[in-house]
Amino acid sequence: MKLEIGLKACRAVPLDQILGSSVVLNWSSLGLATTVGAVTIEYHVGKEGAVESLKLWACAGEYLSLICDYVPDVGWTDGPRFSNGYHSRQLGRLLQSILMNQNLFTHGRRPNTNATVEIRVPTAQQTNDATLEVQGAFAGLQ
Repeated sequence: MKLEIGLKACRAVPLDQILGSSVVLNWSSLGLATTVGAVTIEYHVGKEGAVESLKLWACAGEYLSLICDYVPDVGWTDGPRFSNGYHSRQLGRLLQSILMNQNLFTHGRRPNTNATVEIRVPTAQQTNDATLEVQGAFAGLQ
């Protein structure tokens, strides 16, 4: 499945970076606080080079807990499905925007591969940087 929305990015933003920024921005709204040491983002790039699935995992010590999973579909989608007591409407909408407009971002992954990104408890500076990153990435959309 290749998503073609017809929008152009103002600058090439790495997919890993924008996904990480989306998690950083919503760390508090997910209720992660400092009990979760990291969030792992997993995604699969399909045969046509588009992201076909995405999962977010909360990592606390040796334990993983699914935060949400998402399979984007240009014909129909309800957005990410949250699990295990996690929910953030803002994160859901942001992930949906990112994956439905993924032609705005670069990932450099080969078809039929998996990728992981790990996000640690963010600092105030990382949260500010993430805000600017997300605002800049979607500034060209009308």
